[in-house]
Amino acid sequence: MDILQALVIIVSPAVFLWLEKKISLFKVLGAVIICYAFGLLMGNLPFLKLNPNVSKEILSAAVPLSIPLMLFSTDFIKWLRLAKATVVSFILMLVVVTIMAISGAYIFKDIVPEYWKVAGMLVGVFTGGTPNMSAIGMAVDVKEEVFILLNTSDLILGGSYFFFAIAFVHKILAKFLRPFESDKTQPECTIELAPEDFTPKKVMRYLGILLFSGAILGLSAGLSMLLFKKLAAGFIILLITTIGIACSFSSKIRSWEFSYDIGQYLLLVFCVGIGSMADLSQLANSSLSYIAFTGFVMYGSLLSHFFLCWVFKIDRDTSMITSIAGIFGPAFIGPIASALGNREIVVSGLTSSLVGIALGNYLGIILSNFLAP
Repeated sequence: MDILQALVIIVSPAVFLWLEKKISLFKVLGAVIICYAFGLLMGNLPFLKLNPNVSKEILSAAVPLSIPLMLFSTDFIKWLRLAKATVVSFILMLVVVTIMAISGAYIFKDIVPEYWKVAGMLVGVFTGGTPNMSAIGMAVDVKEEVFILLNTSDLILGGSYFFFAIAFVHKILAKFLRPFESDKTQPECTIELAPEDFTPKKVMRYLGILLFSGAILGLSAGLSMLLFKKLAAGFIILLITTIGIACSFSSKIRSWEFSYDIGQYLLLVFCVGIGSMADLSQLANSSLSYIAFTGFVMYGSLLSHFFLCWVFKIDRDTSMITSIAGIFGPAFIGPIASALGNREIVVSGLTSSLVGIALGNYLGIILSNFLAP
């Protein structure tokens, strides 16, 4: 049963990606939402008893492997040079999320166990998406039940906001923020895996890229054992992030085909796995403190960010794409760009989210240690 569970978690994203090209409903929803929903369904069916340790082990591998793969293709220098409004907007997002997380820690410290770890994980999840929350949770050694409750709260609140963002938020913001001005210096994102990309030669190349990411993980784990005589998750996460950033400065590594897409696939595996660990009944039976803490940070950050974007005269599309990049991560950039009818912001959104993955790990771990009693 454990082997079957692992196979379903690892293979199901490939099935959903194929169905996304065949079925219009799947295309509208997107593979990320479908993977989350499928995992959530798996984990909460009363007659299906999953082994949470299997899901946890897969997450423990998928997250650290995906981080460098996502960072390899990022041109940080070009992002800083070409997208001033994007940089300013995303910095504002980082600032307000950090402030709201610190504020929330003091407000909820008497009712949320391990509040300092929760605050750090919320900084991570709202600057680079759910993989950051998992990475920081591993790094600060959060209790499994706390991680599950926080993840479920994020799924509920984040999911509801995402659908609201696609349907209404951009229309509301158009009344307050200035319109987007086209910048032809920014390239469009056209990377997309197709069936012809899975020739034996290319598959071997993809495996080579994956093995290179695995080597970074192995090196980080080895250095952790050498320095600390144990697998120090915080050190490992920060080191693979740092090595991933360093590798991105190599034009040869940045030109590797589909390193980003392989990382994206691992994140879809992560979505299925983390959805399967979300226990809705456990959340219902607990206090609402985790939902309140998560909602305070998320909605407080959103409102503060959009207000500051209005003050700094940042356009609507840039404000929204950097907000989505922080709260949801790279997988959700495409649907929001489609809702806005603006493909030019895809690259800025993707790069912002990858910068968020890198910075969020540092910020979350530092903040957790700073707030620790």
